[in-house]
Amino acid sequence: MKTAAVSMFLLAALAAAVPARAQGVSMVPDSAADHALYERLSGLVMASFDSLRGGFVRRDGTPSEAAIELALLRGRDGDSLAARRGRYTLAWTRALLDTVGGGYVNSLKDRDPAHPRFEKLTSFNARRLELLLLAPGTAGDAEKRVVDYFERVLVEPRGGFLTGQGGSQDLEPEANGLALQAWWRLGVSDADSTRRAFAWKSGEQVWNVCRDAEFGLVRKDTWGKIREPSLLADQVEMGRAYLFAWRATGRDTDLVRARELALLVCARFEDGARGGFRNEFAGERFGKSRRSPRPFEDNARAARFVMELANATNEPVIAGAARRTWAAFARQWDKPRLDVAEWALAVRASFADDTPPRSRWGVPEPKPASKPAVPAKKKTVKGKRR
Repeated sequence: MKTAAVSMFLLAALAAAVPARAQGVSMVPDSAADHALYERLSGLVMASFDSLRGGFVRRDGTPSEAAIELALLRGRDGDSLAARRGRYTLAWTRALLDTVGGGYVNSLKDRDPAHPRFEKLTSFNARRLELLLLAPGTAGDAEKRVVDYFERVLVEPRGGFLTGQGGSQDLEPEANGLALQAWWRLGVSDADSTRRAFAWKSGEQVWNVCRDAEFGLVRKDTWGKIREPSLLADQVEMGRAYLFAWRATGRDTDLVRARELALLVCARFEDGARGGFRNEFAGERFGKSRRSPRPFEDNARAARFVMELANATNEPVIAGAARRTWAAFARQWDKPRLDVAEWALAVRASFADDTPPRSRWGVPEPKPASKPAVPAKKKTVKGKRR
């Protein structure tokens, strides 16, 4: 009853949100308008491809995982040029692999011999593992090396993932959400039930340790005390992880949790005045956060998750929050830039399902029931049986 009451309250707050308008953004489901917006945003991203720099790579030598994912997904739809560009950039990321300890460093600057850095965080390693699973074999044995790095260094035996090599031992929802999204894709790709069991265990661990009744998923210290306000990225990434779990296994508990986080994002983080989602939400313990910033890419990730969840549960009211976010940031889609890739993926979620498919987890398909053989009739010749 308590969960149902909370859901009704959050839906009422969501329905009362102020609608937004922007050129090229449809506020109601419109396949033609959504496809047109998707193509326009994709064009801005594809125009940012630079083969001399490595493909979809920023000036500091950091690859854009969202741009690579967008290119690979467009390749599945028949865009051969986008597919080649995505694979080209993914192959280039081998330059960021740590061939000794495994895993990726963040950018080329981290490989500078004068100032080497080995902060191989869970977040970008998980994003790149997902890309390797979308295009197997593109980067040689990189997938094997990254999976080995996860299993040796990042996996927490009690459930969950560490934030990075030598990072904090406390569970952080954002890092765990990204890791679980990659882990579910990996489990579906090889139908390994042990990966499914660990992913379920990790999702339970994060929910039990990090969930707060008022703030949603929060970051706590070793003694269980909330150490900072509730963050948008924590709700979004773990929400997508639970949605992936439901897609891959069909367990309804995961869908219920994903929906609860989506409603929390819409009701607690949406900025009704300016549109979009605020970076954090806090109550009296941390002071008000109404003037919290609205991160560009985090808002795109939030809009994508909200739209994916709305499609899974068939709730247009929730999808409306994603469309209002598109409208709030539409003015910033004015020139080619790699950061627009996250928004193209968010719009794509309105008409395409790119979450992991349902897996049978090693259980063979049931064989169709065979019909019993009909006995052949014996022939007779001149009234005599043969």
